Amino acid sequence: MAIGGLNGFASTEVQNSTFVLQLKFSAKIPPIANTRPVVRHFKQTLRLTIYILTIFAATLLLGFRHFSLPVTITGHLKNSPRDTSAYTEMVLVFVKGDHKILAKSYTDNKGNFEISFTPNKEKSFDFYCTGLGIDTLLIGSVRTFESDTPEMTFYIPGQLKRNAFGKVICPICKRADKVYKIRHSDAPVSTMVISKSGDTTYSPIYKGKFQAGCLVGLARYYCDRDKVKF
Repeated sequence: MAIGGLNGFASTEVQNSTFVLQLKFSAKIPPIANTRPVVRHFKQTLRLTIYILTIFAATLLLGFRHFSLPVTITGHLKNSPRDTSAYTEMVLVFVKGDHKILAKSYTDNKGNFEISFTPNKEKSFDFYCTGLGIDTLLIGSVRTFESDTPEMTFYIPGQLKRNAFGKVICPICKRADKVYKIRHSDAPVSTMVISKSGDTTYSPIYKGKFQAGCLVGLARYYCDRDKVKF
C-alpha cells in the first residue's frame, strides 16, 4: 500500500498470546529519466539556430556590397558634321568618374579605340579627348551602360543638346544656368570676385561669356558648375 508517497506493507502475528501489527514503509525513489536525448536535441537546435543567423547576417551584409563587372568600350571618334577640321587620329581619349581618371586610350588612324575600366558607384562617366590642336574637350557623359561591352560613338566637338527653352545644356549636370558661350580675344577679361569671407578670386566669366585666349579651339561652350569645355 502507499501512504503520502511512501510504499510499504502490513503484517500481523501473535506473540505470547498478543496480537501484533507490523507496519514497514520505504520511500520509493522513481528512476531518473535518461536526459541524453533532451541534451542532444538542444545542441542540434542551437547549432541550427547559429547556422541560420550566420546565413542571415552574411546575406544582409552582402546585400549592401557593391559588385561591378569591368566595362570594355569599343569607341569611335568622328568629326562633327559642322566642323571637320579636327584630327581624330592618335587622339588621347580618357574617361573620368567623380573627378578621377578611370582609364585612357589612344585612337588609331581611323579614330577607333578601346577602353576598359571597372565602375564603382560613380555618379557619371565623363569622356574627354585631347591631342594635336585640341584642348581638353568634353565629348560625352553617361550615367549607366547598356552592357559590359558597349559600342559608343563620339563626335569632336561634341553634339550640343538644348532644353525646352532653347538653351544649351551641360552634358554632365544637364543644366543650362551655368553654361556660357566661349569668346576668344587677344585680351580676355577677368572678373574679380570677393567672397563673404573676404577671399578674392578671378572668374573668366564676363558679360555672360567665358573669356578665352586668342587661340581658337574646338570648344564652343563652358560649364562653370562642372568646369568643363565642350
